Amino acid sequence: MFKVHLGDTPHNLTESDFESLGRKTQGFSGSDIAVCVKDVLFEPVRKTQDAMFFINNPDNMWVPCGPKQPGAVQISMQELAAKGLAEKLLPPPIMKTDFDKVLARQRPTVSKADLDVHERFTKEFGEEG
Repeated sequence: MFKVHLGDTPHNLTESDFESLGRKTQGFSGSDIAVCVKDVLFEPVRKTQDAMFFINNPDNMWVPCGPKQPGAVQISMQELAAKGLAEKLLPPPIMKTDFDKVLARQRPTVSKADLDVHERFTKEFGEEG
């Protein structure tokens, strides 16, 4: 099963999302998944850096949003920072689409042939790992 530790990073993934991601990462090594998760952890930062619209939420934090969201202000992260509001920037939570985006450009580094060799070795010598 695909289980990742996102630490304190906010996310909205469900158990079903994690199961779906597990199926999509069939054949990925632990290292492949670690690279994927590290890349996904930066997606909210990328969204914040690229955003051209923000909304000031009830906690007085500036969150990236779309131009049609009620209360949206056309402003960039750099402009908010220049106004002394850098500490008030709040990246969005990680979503399943962030994983989908990263997985669309990442492939497993271990081939099926490599796995077959490992399985034959394990059967012959009786050791795993």
